[in-house]
Amino acid sequence: ARTRGNDSEDDAAILSLTELRRVTAMLCALPLRERQEVPGLNPDRADVIVGGAAILDVLMEELGFSEILVLSEGGLRDGLLIDYVQQHSGHTSHGLSVRDRSILDLGHACKFDETHARNAQRLAFELFDSARGAGLHSYGDWERDLLGYVALLHDIGSFLSYNNHHVHSSYLIGNSELLGFYEAEIEVMSLAALFHRKGLPTSRQPRYAALDRETRQTVAFLSLLIRLVESLDRSHQGVVEHARLSASNRRDLCLTVEASGDAQLELWGIESRKRAVLKTLKRHLRIVLNGELYLMDFAKERPPSLPEEG
Repeated sequence: ARTRGNDSEDDAAILSLTELRRVTAMLCALPLRERQEVPGLNPDRADVIVGGAAILDVLMEELGFSEILVLSEGGLRDGLLIDYVQQHSGHTSHGLSVRDRSILDLGHACKFDETHARNAQRLAFELFDSARGAGLHSYGDWERDLLGYVALLHDIGSFLSYNNHHVHSSYLIGNSELLGFYEAEIEVMSLAALFHRKGLPTSRQPRYAALDRETRQTVAFLSLLIRLVESLDRSHQGVVEHARLSASNRRDLCLTVEASGDAQLELWGIESRKRAVLKTLKRHLRIVLNGELYLMDFAKERPPSLPEEG
């Protein structure tokens, strides 16, 4: 398909039967050594490419297809990997989009806490939508979708090490060849997962510094929301039913929380996020719990069951 001389992404993924036959004839006319040097052709596939083209030719002719659309750069090994993950994770993902399926397959492969992950995603969407309604940002559906995917995968590195699970989560997201995503989208998700705890985004981080200014701002905002939702379900008990952000002025930010049970762990976690909110949004965070302003009682000891949070 790329022999057309048109480099647009839309055209590059379309292959017509006429083009297939033209390219096949060209490849058949070349000795193996010369075929291995054809630009865009993997030299290791030069000996089998003609046979593969013949199979595709027959399939298209028999099915009456004049052209095909390539939706993925993955090969047979990618399909085998997905099939293996589905068979051994006890779940199926039929009916989902390629993007949703690849995200959930990675989560299940890492044995993630799906209940917590889906709760984090729900709360992330509530924070994102309420913040947009309050005029705190102007991001759209693209950023919202990426936020949801990061919320699902932010903890997948925990099976390797909890203390550094943000680092492992970032690596897994960035190196799992998620299907249906552009490299730039994967990088945004990987970095948002990296910065959802401990260190805040900084230009001293080479990958973050390499981004353009607009993308850096996106990563900083998405990672901040993941920091908040991680704290909002700190106990993994789902006690926080709803959460939304609002602002009555340019200096303050209000997080309104509706909880159905004891949310002390969650509130302690949110308190530790105030510095991140101030640095990222330049606003002081206030917390309203079930209709009342929450003020942390510093006289109380830090709950012993609460792990240190960065």
